[in-house]
Amino acid sequence: MGGNKAFREVGGKSLIGRVIDVAQAQCDQVMISSNAGAEAFADYGLPMVGDAPKPGQGPLGGILGGLLALPDGVDWLVTFPVDCPIVPLDMVRRLLDAAQAGKAKVAFASHADRDHYLSSIWHRDAAEVIADLLASDDRRVRGPLRALGAPRVVFDDQVDGLEPFTNVNTPEDLKLINSALSSAVFTQD
Repeated sequence: MGGNKAFREVGGKSLIGRVIDVAQAQCDQVMISSNAGAEAFADYGLPMVGDAPKPGQGPLGGILGGLLALPDGVDWLVTFPVDCPIVPLDMVRRLLDAAQAGKAKVAFASHADRDHYLSSIWHRDAAEVIADLLASDDRRVRGPLRALGAPRVVFDDQVDGLEPFTNVNTPEDLKLINSALSSAVFTQD
């Protein structure tokens, strides 16, 4: 898509701004995972965390970095991908409930027969499995989800009339979601 995707606008707000709003509505503490310098996200006033064990590990490295940065007393990390701005407002609760009910260290979202591995929750104890996979150069997010027996949490409902977890990767995706958001806002007035 060119440029920094996080700052692309959807519905009059940046992708990252939308995701931060949804994360803050569901989580007591929020941080941004990025290998870009902290100055790029300074306006948000949130802690920054990079990939672990080193930059360039992809999303799985960001998850490990987040797990290692969890403050004392916080055992769960929830990931909200910046390119999925339409998130159910009960996602965190439902993922946590599923993980705990299944005695699992992770859980992930699914909608319309499509799994969304990065819309997920991770217990701090998952860090060792992730570190081992990264050490063997396995960067696939589904790797630790499978290794840890992650339950799939199916989200059937729309969010304000929009499909949850809609991914924005191309200019065409951006145009479609802007159109959908405009329609959703128009019909609510």
